[in-house]
Amino acid sequence: MFPAPPLEGFIVVVQHRPDVARRIEGALSHAGATVFVVNTAAETIAIMIRYQAHLVVVNTHDVDGLFNEHVVFAAFHRGSGRICYSETFPKNGLIAWARWVDIREPAAVVVEEAIEWRRRMKE
Repeated sequence: MFPAPPLEGFIVVVQHRPDVARRIEGALSHAGATVFVVNTAAETIAIMIRYQAHLVVVNTHDVDGLFNEHVVFAAFHRGSGRICYSETFPKNGLIAWARWVDIREPAAVVVEEAIEWRRRMKE
């Protein structure tokens, strides 16, 4: 018998630039997560609520240039994990309620953070 992938049954919404979203999607999927890739903050929140997402991974801004603090706020209130995978991390605002991962880090670091979030959820 083979062990289940570490993120099997874990639902993640990724909102990022297309090239970055593909990398993150591939890495999370390989770890067993169900991944939805979206472009805008509104789509992120809609998918997060519809599919009861366990985690959202966002850049600081969506494709329309909208600051993602309301995505982080919605995820916080739902109890979903929040990762901001970006070049910089704003010091002010609700986005500070997300775990920041420097985009220079490989997508595997995002997977490690997702696995850690899942572990904390089970405690």
